[in-house]
Amino acid sequence: MAANDDETNEHSRKDSTSYSMFSDDQILVDALISQALEDKIDDSPNRGVDRLEQINIAIAACKEKLREFSLQATPVGTPTDDSGHSIKKLLVDKIVDLGLEKQNLQDAQEDCVEMKKCNGHTFVLQSARGRNPCCEVCMGTIWRLVQYWRRCRACGMRVHEKCAEDVRRVCAAVIGLQSDFHFSNKICAEVGLLHQNYKCAECEHPLSYDSGPSDEPRLCELTGLYYCPSCHWNDEWPIPARLIHNMDPTPYPVCRASKQLLSVTQHKPLIAMLDTNPRMFALHSGLKKVQRFRKDFLIMKCYFISCKNARSLRILQYLRQHQHFVEDAKLYTLDELKEIALGGLCRELEDIHTVFRRHIEDECETCRGNGFYCELCATDAGRNQILFPFTDGISMCKKCYFVFHKACYEKAQSCPRCERREKRERHRSKD
Repeated sequence: MAANDDETNEHSRKDSTSYSMFSDDQILVDALISQALEDKIDDSPNRGVDRLEQINIAIAACKEKLREFSLQATPVGTPTDDSGHSIKKLLVDKIVDLGLEKQNLQDAQEDCVEMKKCNGHTFVLQSARGRNPCCEVCMGTIWRLVQYWRRCRACGMRVHEKCAEDVRRVCAAVIGLQSDFHFSNKICAEVGLLHQNYKCAECEHPLSYDSGPSDEPRLCELTGLYYCPSCHWNDEWPIPARLIHNMDPTPYPVCRASKQLLSVTQHKPLIAMLDTNPRMFALHSGLKKVQRFRKDFLIMKCYFISCKNARSLRILQYLRQHQHFVEDAKLYTLDELKEIALGGLCRELEDIHTVFRRHIEDECETCRGNGFYCELCATDAGRNQILFPFTDGISMCKKCYFVFHKACYEKAQSCPRCERREKRERHRSKD
């Protein structure tokens, strides 16, 4: 028992000695850094020392001390000094910690330097690699290897470093993010140069057909206004109003501001086709088919929400950029209307619809158990068929949302489930 107590006391003495040694070594390292900072301040008393410079001084002092330790050769066979080894370890740890802090400070400073804001734009410095773009302010070529240049991270506008503060155009992302922003459903008519006083609608540069290429008027099909070649690069884009009224996906010439606005908002659900042009659903088969898929998706979402398997599979992720299809059945994006007009979206949604139906009708017992049986069927085969609200050839009661075969429901002209409910209510009222 006494031997155990002696061992315990010996360990305690060693621990206390090592802790004391570590504390002394830590004090020594801190004193070394403090002395280096004081010497720097004494050398330049009229100039302040910021945190980044303090870190550089501290790192240099620690490295110099490590160099001194490495120059002190230890003869072979001589016991190593634990104190010296501890100081070396503390110096290395200090250099690593200061290096990380220095990197964080430099990253923060680079972010401040790299970003420049003007009229809603967030201009970020770009690399010197790649092709040489054109500055959208001075219209000069940006020579990447010899000139600094910036690009707006929101709308993509490209400018020289020196031209960033001269930008007059408001960022398209700022306009598109406004809560009341919407596309005009009117096809803009040409206003005319006389109405614009023969000046560019954006920069007010004089316009004339006779002066030369730099003064050539160019019509923007989105706004109906004329622009100079600096503000209108003959970019082409589908016009929202033409898609809404005519399902016309043809790209038309638009000015740079309109092009950037359409590019920023093309994937945002902003167009309520059911409210703006409901007749188009009867005239365009592709739009009608997509609308049917959207109604089915809203119903299928109810099955997936209550299904553990569907949640684990994240089956709604199949919709990808069309997630708003399971939020409402009204809003469309500009890109979706264009794809419907071209015929591509119908095929994509048909494949997704097949996957969703297969899960509910065949693969998942939970979803399959939430189906319906037609109570009006006269045949056993019909009564044993499981129906769903998205099954072809069905009708749904508008009061209780029960599902029947369409032929059976039209023949009966009434819902047996609603009749049972009415009978129960009458009995309760009599009692």
